[in-house]
Amino acid sequence: MDTNTYLSHLRADGAALSTAARKNLDAPVPSCPEWLVRDLVDHTAVVYLHKIGVMAAGGTERPEVDPPDDPDGDDELLALYDDSLTRLIAELEQRDPEDEAWTFFGPKRVGFWHRRMAQEAAVHRWDAEAATGDPAPIDPELAADGIDEMLNVMIPADEVLYEGKPGTLHLHRTDGDGEWLVTLETGTVPATRSGHEKGDAAIRGTASDLLLLAWRRVTPEAVERFGDDRIIDDFYAYLAGPGL
Repeated sequence: MDTNTYLSHLRADGAALSTAARKNLDAPVPSCPEWLVRDLVDHTAVVYLHKIGVMAAGGTERPEVDPPDDPDGDDELLALYDDSLTRLIAELEQRDPEDEAWTFFGPKRVGFWHRRMAQEAAVHRWDAEAATGDPAPIDPELAADGIDEMLNVMIPADEVLYEGKPGTLHLHRTDGDGEWLVTLETGTVPATRSGHEKGDAAIRGTASDLLLLAWRRVTPEAVERFGDDRIIDDFYAYLAGPGL
């Protein structure tokens, strides 16, 4: 997925999050049980501002980025969020994806944050809409890219060891191209490769549902499941362990 596509999704999902939040900042967020919508908005704004600071600092070492002052009231909170989104998009637009920037995994390049911020906005937009109405699915191609990111970036970056039943889990996207095989070995970090290979267990669903499952926004009951239920349930439980 190219830089302009990531930016397009960031604009759309970022704005939709703001629209949903304005409906009810006091609504509980079912997918983030300890949060109200206002907490979700504050968290996302802080994430955006942190990445602006990271890119502005340059270099590959993690910079110190001061958090913003706590907003004074709902209007200031919403203004903080909208301003942080506008500034993040502007910062990403002016940066070459190959520019150096600190990242928590892989090559230290700005392009990492184009992807990560588009994915951040998409999932938290879904959170906000789930709290205040009927959430729209995540864009299918962005969601497929998000599954790749989860399996090949987010999980390895956390280095949390799997302690469930060993075996292989096949993820199959039903609304386009996309298949992944996850190898689960006790005491190791799950390893993933793409391709059509039979696993000891399998889950099938739209790209959006598979990504939401990976982020524990929905349960395995939201998708089709086949084979060894223990492997599916143990992998889902494992996803609660990394700092995702």
